[in-house]
Amino acid sequence: MAASLISSSIPAVISAQCARGLPVMPATDNDWKALHKSHVTRLQSAWGAALSSLGIDSVVIHSGQSKLKYSRDDQHWPVVATPTFSHWTPYNETRAVLVISPERIPKLICERHTSFWDGPPPSLSTWNRDSFDIELVDKFASLASAQNIAFIGDDVKTAFELGIPAEQCNRGDVLAVIESFRTIKSDFEVTSMRAANILALRGHDALKRLFESGDLSELELHHAYLRETGQTDFTVPYGNIVALGANCGILHHIHYDHKAKSVDTSLLVDAGATRHGYASDITRTWVRGKGPAAEVFRQLLSGMTQAQRVLVERFTVGKAYEALHDEAHFLIADVLKSVGLVTCGVEEMVASGITRAFFPHGLGHSLGLQVHDVGMRLTKPSADNPFLRNTSVITAGQVVTIEPGLYFIPSRIDGVLKGPSVRSINQTLLKELMPFGGIRIEDNILATVDGPVNLTVGELPSN
Repeated sequence: MAASLISSSIPAVISAQCARGLPVMPATDNDWKALHKSHVTRLQSAWGAALSSLGIDSVVIHSGQSKLKYSRDDQHWPVVATPTFSHWTPYNETRAVLVISPERIPKLICERHTSFWDGPPPSLSTWNRDSFDIELVDKFASLASAQNIAFIGDDVKTAFELGIPAEQCNRGDVLAVIESFRTIKSDFEVTSMRAANILALRGHDALKRLFESGDLSELELHHAYLRETGQTDFTVPYGNIVALGANCGILHHIHYDHKAKSVDTSLLVDAGATRHGYASDITRTWVRGKGPAAEVFRQLLSGMTQAQRVLVERFTVGKAYEALHDEAHFLIADVLKSVGLVTCGVEEMVASGITRAFFPHGLGHSLGLQVHDVGMRLTKPSADNPFLRNTSVITAGQVVTIEPGLYFIPSRIDGVLKGPSVRSINQTLLKELMPFGGIRIEDNILATVDGPVNLTVGELPSN
């Protein structure tokens, strides 16, 4: 059922807004509300058709439940609404449900916040409450005709409170429809992600200045990013990666060093922000110093920056994302060869697996309410690309990251040095570059029928 829905006219309802270009950024709260109203209307239309096709009267979407950090303790993680719920509204309270029915205004049922341990999250003025029939209750009650209502949410106990049977909870066909809808972003979603990019870039620019002008530790740089963007460790979309020197080669480095580095070194910052629950995910790499190894690393950084721009330009509608990932390996091979780090030909470098030692991860992933968003890894990648998170065909309205990398990871490099390709490696230069860790350049890209739009830096230049 889900597969037939995905190939039907329903996605056209979802993709109609964003296929033509970059929406204008809202100037006022009322502008945001208008965008959100259009977003909800779009979802209503799509969901109405989908539920009718699935033979379901309504679907209940639960906002989520606060989770224990550890089952034998009493500490909870901060409240985070589920992405399925947040797709409709940025209202960020647990103990809330949305009831979605064809040809009816969505109903938002919220239990009153009575806990004296914590307060409700700040109220946002940029979403359109008039798009919902809002009911405040002391406690959820059973819903009429619950036998023909589906439930989406992690806390199935809430479904039982509402009288919804277990077989109607988290049905695979309903989840498949949800995930297909989330792959194509509305104007409200795109502008939210663009606003999240603007905020995150403020932090990246601040860290670039701090890195170039002084000696700060990873921990101090992390704190500076939070201060500049007005976020906390609990409100950033993912744990900030702030890495100096060799730590740049640890792809998810979060154990910050407390000591500054005064020598020639590199800094890799992978950090984002959120707006209305939608994430930005940006990585920048910089180098400091004038020694020979720093100069070569600077050349590699320049080459990788150019390669990333080429890959963004090639992110075009109708192309398989995995094909773009494969092209990245050839561009990275050119970069490795340009500084004399690897001496064999580009074709041999890719075929022998040398480039995969330097670039082991996927080119990017879908981005939205989740940093690694859903619905775009419907098939397994080839055996050469086990970590690729996106195997979709590029479609107007998708937002993805483009993030090629080049790293000096000891465990990966050792494999090359022990194999037949060792003859092609300039081991002296490699040893000098190892303390710099690696490079990653990452932007957030919107696919449109007129070509890619870079939400991180604005529209691509025509040349």
